[in-house]
Amino acid sequence: MKKITYYLLPITCYLLTACTTTNYDDGDGDLSYLRADFVEAHTAAPQQIDYAINDEGKTIRFAAPFNVKWTEKADTFYRALLYFNQKPTGNEPISLQRVYVLLPTAADEVKNPKFDPVTFESAWLSRCQLPTPNTQHLTPNTQQGAAYLNLTFLLKTGQPDDEKARQSIGMMSEERNDTLCLTLLHDQGTVPQYYSTRIYASIPMSGTQPVKLIVNSYEGSVVRAYPASSQ
Repeated sequence: MKKITYYLLPITCYLLTACTTTNYDDGDGDLSYLRADFVEAHTAAPQQIDYAINDEGKTIRFAAPFNVKWTEKADTFYRALLYFNQKPTGNEPISLQRVYVLLPTAADEVKNPKFDPVTFESAWLSRCQLPTPNTQHLTPNTQQGAAYLNLTFLLKTGQPDDEKARQSIGMMSEERNDTLCLTLLHDQGTVPQYYSTRIYASIPMSGTQPVKLIVNSYEGSVVRAYPASSQ
């Protein structure tokens, strides 16, 4: 029997500061090179990223591996959001943010599902283009051309009185009239709702049937439909 994998979501605060540039007019400031891609990031060693493959199939290489603490296994692809400067002299990594891979669990296997609201932002389909299907990966989604349903949303967070308090997210699946219905599971738990933190998630898609995504938001139910894959 499958089980929902619950991901612990630590509270993260960011301090935003103003920035200036002295070469804005010629279009050659640091921000003119900035890119953000959903990728499969590869580890040369534990916590060492040496290259990444974005959803367009382009390989992004770096002059030297850079450290990412949450990528714990060697020779593994991790789903992530990569920020980097794409300069003529080479790619400069800025940060690698975890993208949670949610493996859908059949509705009849989910006990006491929670649908606490989130703030929905966007959802879209993409295809990973891994060239080596036998390479170790976080999910079964290793074949070239495999699809992802990507999702961004905001969770309300705050400092709980209980240090063990955590939120959890998951994805529930159900067949309805030849359509695969995917519903976001969210358990707020005892975590207070003072601030918002952005979450990125990818759901591996292996079928060719139409997909319907359902998210319970603070503004009501959000439904997005996607046609059958041509895969």
